Amino acid sequence: MWTSTGCPVALQKVLVGLPETFPVPIVVIQHMPGTFTGAFSERLNQQCKIQVKEAANGDKLKHGVAYIAPGGKQMMVEKIAGQLTLKIVDELPDQTYKPSVDVTFTSINKVVPANTLAVVLTGMGADGCKGATLLHKSGSLVWAQDEASCVVYGMPAAIVDAGITEKIMNINTIGTSIVKRV
Repeated sequence: MWTSTGCPVALQKVLVGLPETFPVPIVVIQHMPGTFTGAFSERLNQQCKIQVKEAANGDKLKHGVAYIAPGGKQMMVEKIAGQLTLKIVDELPDQTYKPSVDVTFTSINKVVPANTLAVVLTGMGADGCKGATLLHKSGSLVWAQDEASCVVYGMPAAIVDAGITEKIMNINTIGTSIVKRV
């Protein structure tokens, strides 16, 4: 899941609807300063049935856990000895956003190209569109939050305008739709 402006509330609406037995890991990129992502993760963990945690370098992805990218850093998914693992780095060249949705999507496309559901929620700019395009071309699904329920319809609009979305939906239906799809 990838989010930006206006998204803490939107992300909460999606994650609280996921059951404790959710069968896949969730990787979340929230454009947020590093001083806030730890507390944000803890608050979501208290409200959700799934586990929510701020991601750490070397975390092995587990079913039913949402990993929030640390603010001010880049988060990538790698496959090490057959296990999906998170790599957290301070920065990469030519990246405006830290964390960057494009960086994470691109890394996911390298390890599980056709087995990803990418959901883009409210946010400014177009971060995520390049990576979502790669995922779409590899056979993954891309969903977007609709304009009516967004605080800022930038990031979702970019992927809708790129013609790569399978679904465009209201924030209130995304969580249940994810559960049905997975």
